[in-house]
Amino acid sequence: MTDLRPEFIEHASTDAIRTQYERAQAQADLWADRTRDLFLLLCQRTNEED
Repeated sequence: MTDLRPEFIEHASTDAIRTQYERAQAQADLWADRTRDLFLLLCQRTNEED
């Protein structure tokens, strides 16, 4: 729990925790998609250079 605010940990309801979890998961999914797209672009460019 490295980036969670102590006051959030102490006072957050289950619904608030779930909401924050779902937002974080959505962000992680977006970054995973972006990472995959960048990797595929890199592979394409590398193949073009060969």
